[in-house]
Amino acid sequence: MIKIINTEIEITGIVQGIGFRPFLFNLARVHNLKGSILNRGNAGVRLILQGKRNDINTFITDITKKKPKISYIENIEVKEIVSDLIFKELKIEKSEKGRGISLTLPPDIAICNDCLNDMRNYKKKKYYNYPFIACAVCGPRFTTVTELPYDRERSTMINFPLCKQADPESCIQEYSDFKNRRFHAQTFACSVCGPHYKLYTKQRDIIKDGSIEEILYETAKRINEGNVVAVKGIGGVHLVANCDNDDAILKLREKKGDRKYKPFALMVPDLNILKNSFRISKKESKLLKSFRRPIVLLERINSTEKSIISKLVAPGLNNVGIMLPYSGIHYLLFDYIGEKPLIYTSGNKSYIPMAIDNEKIFDQLEDLADVFLLHNRPIHQRVDDSVLRTHDDKVKLIRRSRGYVPEYLALPFDVEIPGAIATGPLLATTGAILRRNRIFPTQHIGNVSHLETYQFLKDALLHMKTLLQIEDSEIEFIACDAHPEFITTKLAEELKSKYKCSLFKIQHHYAHILSLMAENNVEKYEKIIGIAADGVGYGEDGNIWGGEILLSSYHDYKRLGQLEYQPMIGGDRCTKFPARMSASIILNALGTDEAIEIFKKLRIVNDLEYKEDELQTLISQFEKSKRKFPFQTIPLTSSTGRIFDSLSYLLGASKIKTYRGEPAMRLEAMAMKGHPENVEFKIGFTKKNGMYEIKTSDLVLDIISLMGEGKFRNEDIAARFQIEFANTFAEVAIKLANDNRIDKIGLTGGVAYNFSFSKTLKEKVLQSDLIFLEHNKIPPGDAGVSTGQLIGGLFIHTRKN
Repeated sequence: MIKIINTEIEITGIVQGIGFRPFLFNLARVHNLKGSILNRGNAGVRLILQGKRNDINTFITDITKKKPKISYIENIEVKEIVSDLIFKELKIEKSEKGRGISLTLPPDIAICNDCLNDMRNYKKKKYYNYPFIACAVCGPRFTTVTELPYDRERSTMINFPLCKQADPESCIQEYSDFKNRRFHAQTFACSVCGPHYKLYTKQRDIIKDGSIEEILYETAKRINEGNVVAVKGIGGVHLVANCDNDDAILKLREKKGDRKYKPFALMVPDLNILKNSFRISKKESKLLKSFRRPIVLLERINSTEKSIISKLVAPGLNNVGIMLPYSGIHYLLFDYIGEKPLIYTSGNKSYIPMAIDNEKIFDQLEDLADVFLLHNRPIHQRVDDSVLRTHDDKVKLIRRSRGYVPEYLALPFDVEIPGAIATGPLLATTGAILRRNRIFPTQHIGNVSHLETYQFLKDALLHMKTLLQIEDSEIEFIACDAHPEFITTKLAEELKSKYKCSLFKIQHHYAHILSLMAENNVEKYEKIIGIAADGVGYGEDGNIWGGEILLSSYHDYKRLGQLEYQPMIGGDRCTKFPARMSASIILNALGTDEAIEIFKKLRIVNDLEYKEDELQTLISQFEKSKRKFPFQTIPLTSSTGRIFDSLSYLLGASKIKTYRGEPAMRLEAMAMKGHPENVEFKIGFTKKNGMYEIKTSDLVLDIISLMGEGKFRNEDIAARFQIEFANTFAEVAIKLANDNRIDKIGLTGGVAYNFSFSKTLKEKVLQSDLIFLEHNKIPPGDAGVSTGQLIGGLFIHTRKN
């Protein structure tokens, strides 16, 4: 018997669902190879090929040269095997459930240009104006797949078998034709065999059915008349309305709940319609047009021309979230509505996850939407739009979700354990799963303050665990925030009991810094000086931290610098009413008598919810404490966010916080109109017992003094404050880096989104010949904390075992 030398090729760390198997099939045909191609789930792809040695070698080279743009490959292993099997053809085998350390599923991918052309080509009857058009390189992925390996029967498209007859050809023919770009595509369909839209009243009566043209015409008509339309898409529901109709916007704000001033995102059919309204850099344009299609915060141009966007879209802000269409229904709606921006905001009540089942969509949005444009394709995983802003050439992810999940962060060191779970913090939460040396953050979950969000976080974690094919016995530990009262901590305790494993509580700001270190490939035994500047985090001394400078390694941390502690008289009420936080700082700095005089000048009583009664209560609580904090309902905080809030109030940018980060965002918008060179002041710091303390009491009093002089514009003071605050943080961090012979300083936390603060700090660090670390892949805000929790838990686990 003749023995044949076959070549076995194992490709691992590969992302499929972007036409990779069809790509391999066609590439092998080009090189005259025969054999088999097998999808091994998370273990990758195995090929057994026969052919001339030169053809096989060229084929292997071409895999990396010509692979689909969205795919990536970690490793290609080649070996020769002896067999008596002679292949007569090249074929794709039925997938198997191979287990590996990676995840071969890509994120949801925006509709490609080829599919757009098909959708607009009336000669292709089955695709003409069909909103669910897709192919091997575009369309839904993460939101529709129930488990791996990635095949149609393990997705929500199982409900829509490929048609056997259509014009110009059936879907089963396209699926089977290796020359067709839908060859072995898993989530495509056509108007004959695929899902469809219907337009409903809020009473669930059908307005339009059948003709997509009639549905689109009626939907566009309703939007133009000022109605709010709930549009079901790839990963959830949008509430869609005109952005130049103040009445429609006010109605939407009122109905959505806690949304008095929170900005809405806009979708535009083409960036050209914004050229006179916004600055759009090459980096921003590239991100907006990428397959991820995120919402990108763009800066307004101060123009005398009347804007096509109502000021009510993003009140008091200089940046507006913009995105381009990413599915067929978006393009089709613009065809009927015209070349103008539309509000596209998440279809949910505030703090409750989007409903994804049609009946639940009706239930949740009956008071928010006037009509409902819904389809019958199930959504397996809800996914919000991703949100980001750019800092020069760097990306600052605010919400990492559609278009990014389930991509992973590779850790810069080896990991021995098979798996672990992190439940994240309380606000703007994501969870995360560890699989060997890879961390897979979940999609955006939100504020875990309701049972529905708790369940969403839990479901998202378990789904990611299922996709990664991690057994229960492989979960070595659960990591969570150190705050004992967080609901996410309760979930961590529940998961600890379920998997009978260890539970590790990781300090909030240390977790921020750990995620920053891993993203920047800091080595296993390196140390950095990490600046964690945000609103709130439970400190190891029981106080509220938020302006921290930590000497950090993966193994532990030491707090070497902080903002001066300030009392929060009334606790969390200080976060909602910046006037109250300002009053707390002034009382602590000056005492009652002098503070009362300043309160009169500031007319602070007008900005307290209960006016004079509240001011007297605040003063009374302060006096009872005898300045011995924390005291009863007066915690201490070193929060950077509370300082931004206070100055936002004092300078007139914000009187109340109606959504998270609002005072700081309004202060940044004010500062963008200022000229910092017109004002000069410095922010001091002291050193005691090895601890640096930045003096925020003096800062607040200095700002009040500058305002009292009447010489300076508040916009100029705001602009100078951001620069000097960053300079002071940088100066302390540089001293600590030099003292400890460290060459890296990093910035993380929610304040890192502030462009002026971040840029100033970065420049000062670089001028000192030190390396500056910043985020580009993982969110600087609390959405990045779960990643750091896993890293912190990993090194505790290693020490204990």
